Amino acid sequence: MPGHARLQGVVATIIEISKDPTNYYTGRMLWFSFTFLYMSVVYVVQITWFDLDKDFQCHGNISEACVAECYENHFTSPILGVWYVIGFVFFFNFFMMESFASQGVQKGNEKPKKESFKEMSSDTDNKEDSIKTRKDQIFYFTQNKFLLTMYLVYFLVQLSVHLIFLVILVHYQLPLLKKPIWCSTLLCLGPYACVIMGTQEKVMSIILLISLSVVIMTFCIMFFLYTIHVYLVLRNRTKKYRGSVKS
Repeated sequence: MPGHARLQGVVATIIEISKDPTNYYTGRMLWFSFTFLYMSVVYVVQITWFDLDKDFQCHGNISEACVAECYENHFTSPILGVWYVIGFVFFFNFFMMESFASQGVQKGNEKPKKESFKEMSSDTDNKEDSIKTRKDQIFYFTQNKFLLTMYLVYFLVQLSVHLIFLVILVHYQLPLLKKPIWCSTLLCLGPYACVIMGTQEKVMSIILLISLSVVIMTFCIMFFLYTIHVYLVLRNRTKKYRGSVKS
């Protein structure tokens, strides 16, 4: 099937770029794992929400039409739809950041190495060459402002997305399950007491997503600060080295 082949191609591409071991991509496999983990968690916990319309029941002498109207009044926006959108944005941000970064690395590796940087290591030992290659890649990362900006913007965007998602989960979706439901409409005079069956499972699914979002937000902040720290440290080292060469 063409669609299946395209899907396999996208998955293969993501797996391939996630294997890049370069030093300035420390943790990129972790972010790939977070993306996969979020998709897996949503895929599992959504099972408890599939029959939400059937789980919504009202007490008393009430018709099915009135129950449906009460259901629509209580759930005014989709629950699973929000989860899918957040997952798509999460995956899209990861894919775009990796694509731009990979292109930047390839362009940087094609550029001739500066002589000032070549003089930083004179040994020809294999181990020394490996360390020097990693330093070349870090050096290019600190010099390529576009690549650095993309990396920092990625963390800010992911932090903002999951912060919004956390607010939606805590202040909208979770209260839908915990607050008492009383229904009264123009066509269905009440009030009728309504309940949602399987509430504990649904609450646990939301709490699991809340916990995952908090963890992702924490890592976003940590990686953002770490990237700035590495950039500042390496920039200062580069300035000191250039000063020593000139002197």
